[in-house]
Amino acid sequence: MEMDIVLFSRASNKTDDSESNSSTSLEIGAIQEDGSLASLCVWTNELFGDVDDSENGGSMEFLVDEEAEVVVINDVSIISLLPETDFYYGSRQVGGGMGPGNPHGELSEMLYYIDKQVIVENAVKFEVRPELEIFW
Repeated sequence: MEMDIVLFSRASNKTDDSESNSSTSLEIGAIQEDGSLASLCVWTNELFGDVDDSENGGSMEFLVDEEAEVVVINDVSIISLLPETDFYYGSRQVGGGMGPGNPHGELSEMLYYIDKQVIVENAVKFEVRPELEIFW
């Protein structure tokens, strides 16, 4: 369903070892408006939110990774659908609302704030793309 966040593995990530055929590299993605699955990335590993409790607090800010390899739905296995208690949504202006691409700030992109424990406990693989950070 649109906007659902899933953990998935690509068929190419599965090992050929017959003893450990379940060993996969998990990635995180979001179902898009058109029904496709998009990989998510972060611009920093820093936590967002309540980080007073360093073991349990805080979320990571994810966004669609437009540079990632296209996710072909038939080539992946959806491992799990994240429960709504593990994430929430936000948005930010594209380009910070400045510059020739979005001078008036009308365009925005979806942000996915995902509980860091979900990422750690599932050993989720994701890209860190610092060039996507917006400086106000």
